[in-house]
Amino acid sequence: MITAQNKLIEDFLADVVDGEECNSISLITSQDSSNLVKFLSKKKLDQLYIQPFVDNNLSIQSDLYAVLDDAKFNISDIGIIKNLLSQKIIVFISNKNKSIDNSDLLKLGFQKEFENKKLGLCIFAYNLKTYNNKRDWNNPKGWANPENFDKFRW
Repeated sequence: MITAQNKLIEDFLADVVDGEECNSISLITSQDSSNLVKFLSKKKLDQLYIQPFVDNNLSIQSDLYAVLDDAKFNISDIGIIKNLLSQKIIVFISNKNKSIDNSDLLKLGFQKEFENKKLGLCIFAYNLKTYNNKRDWNNPKGWANPENFDKFRW
């Protein structure tokens, strides 16, 4: 039986997989995810990994990591994924999960994408490609003129 929460997760993942052209996905979940696997099998994926928790020995790199709301994790686990394993991460947090605070994810550069108060679910996403946009002032024509480094001393 597909619940409203599962439908929301499926729809959000479908949008990301289609929009980002992901070939491999790693799901962190300890619940039965057979419906989600069936749904994702319709997408053009080369690999789909499912793991019950984030481990310090985790070494599977994927285009997208999705941490579902039932998984037990802390901010250090999310940091491992972000720094070592993937450039795109989605974290689903239910109101029942007290192991991580929303502000902790914001400190790591995640953006709150969606919140459904009725279902008690928040969705946070991190994408390195869109995290640090190029700025007009941060170029050689701006303040960092390498041709002037030997001419002027501060």
